[in-house]
Amino acid sequence: MHDEDIFLRSNKGFAYLCVAPCILFSAAVWFTPNSAGIVIAHTFQVYFSILLFYLSLRVWSLRDNFDGRYSKELKMIAIAPALLAFLGVLLTLYLNPAWGIGFLMVGFYLFRFVRISFFIFQDLSISYLDLFNRISIILCICLVLIFTYWLNPYSKPIEIYI
Repeated sequence: MHDEDIFLRSNKGFAYLCVAPCILFSAAVWFTPNSAGIVIAHTFQVYFSILLFYLSLRVWSLRDNFDGRYSKELKMIAIAPALLAFLGVLLTLYLNPAWGIGFLMVGFYLFRFVRISFFIFQDLSISYLDLFNRISIILCICLVLIFTYWLNPYSKPIEIYI
């Protein structure tokens, strides 16, 4: 087995381990009482924001690996998840959680298309782009589930904030 194969497998394992709590939280809100579901939904958003900040710092640290060729692009890519998480938290705190999760959902979905406008993604192998797409889609589905939970017309968890 080549070193790149081992590195890709370890990155895949780490990525799926980081996404597993998001899947667990987004499913758990539907199978718990309303009071616990609200706490789980907030925990999901906190965990998702921490995940975005980690992603931002991880991309920021990759600047040295490309010998300065893509330093400016990596800075711009690194700022986007942190800004997304920060604005999502502000919308949740000052408006309500549905606005925060909705903003994260739309912003994260649009962030998937960042690879179109940056040349750095041409140097990455197809395996890493495939991993990026799979993880992005899984996280978008989790965000849709949490957003739907907040707007659920039967249990009405958003009524606390309105």
